[in-house]
Amino acid sequence: MERGPLDRRRPRLILAVALAAVVAVGTFGAAHWQAGARPLDALGIALALVSPAVVALLPRRPVPAVLLGVGAVGTYLALGYAWGPVLAGAVGVLVMVLLTGPVARARVLAWSGAALLWATVVVAAALRPDPPMPAVLVGGAAWTAVALLVAGAIRERFARAAALRAAREERERTAVATERLRIARELHDVLAHSLSAINVQAGVGLHLLDRDPAQARSALTSIRATSRDALDEVRAVLGVLRAEPGAGATDGGGDPSGARVPTWDLTTLDRLAVPLRDRGIEVSLDVTADDVPPHVAGVAYRVVQEALTNVARHAAGVRSVGVRVRRSAGGVHVRVSDDGDPAAPSAEPGYGLRGMRERVEGTGGTLVVGSNGSGFVVDATIPLPAGADGPAVPSEAGHEEASG
Repeated sequence: MERGPLDRRRPRLILAVALAAVVAVGTFGAAHWQAGARPLDALGIALALVSPAVVALLPRRPVPAVLLGVGAVGTYLALGYAWGPVLAGAVGVLVMVLLTGPVARARVLAWSGAALLWATVVVAAALRPDPPMPAVLVGGAAWTAVALLVAGAIRERFARAAALRAAREERERTAVATERLRIARELHDVLAHSLSAINVQAGVGLHLLDRDPAQARSALTSIRATSRDALDEVRAVLGVLRAEPGAGATDGGGDPSGARVPTWDLTTLDRLAVPLRDRGIEVSLDVTADDVPPHVAGVAYRVVQEALTNVARHAAGVRSVGVRVRRSAGGVHVRVSDDGDPAAPSAEPGYGLRGMRERVEGTGGTLVVGSNGSGFVVDATIPLPAGADGPAVPSEAGHEEASG
């Protein structure tokens, strides 16, 4: 709900106390100096203090507040009590209305209340034997308008400050959500691949534990090496998230967001093929991508990693997998294809595929995944940042698309 400065209790009570002091002191003084006015009694004091009480007690009922404030002042003047500071109480009610609740409604009620107030004052003046000069009434109405204009400016400034505060909080929430997503994506990429490899090696070790202890020992050695590599990668990810020096890199031009991300060397792609090769699946690597900026290399590495992990976990009847990473004039093209059964049911898209798509599209690139009639294909194009230098290698696969 839209709020104003006087929706808070403390400033509203401060205004009410100030109004009560001004009205009480001023009314006693005016009654003393205006000899022709009705002597101030308990009824007069009560009518004069209605407006401060309304400011304190009726902030969320602006229409009754305006009617009570204006009605009390009109009755006070019509009964012949002294002119003067009693009008400040009614103006204070209008200021309170303007500074509380929704701004559009508050503005309409405050200015309508001002018109009603001075219409009431004019009527009361006509009923009295000692009406003030017309210039005095016009001056009073002008000061009321000035008070409302000042209150309106305060309300606009308060609204701008609230909007800026809300925008800052929204940016902070977005930053937190983005950081959580990045943490989840990095850890998923590291752990999914490593745990998949460990699972394969553990199965091999259990199967051969009694028949071929040497081979089982080799599987356990691979599990230890994979676990060590996974721990190193997790440390690298956490080091970047903690902004530790040397833990990662910020791409000087390729990452528009400026986000710090771990970087992986494309020359180490061969180790990603080890779990599949241990299962007897042939994995061919064709990597020709020199001088690729760290951020782009990291995205390409993760695409290959996730694609191979999905082959290990979900593909049916796979005998061979092809991995091709090429740099062209337009960017880095990554293609991972297998010869699995295209008719076999595949797993529902999960965090890995979503994370892969977010990484690629976050750089302005494109990702196509699906069956090509003879297997499954992951086809990604990652654009290079402006001004990136290095040799360009024509990408034969750049014009191929995976259907599905």
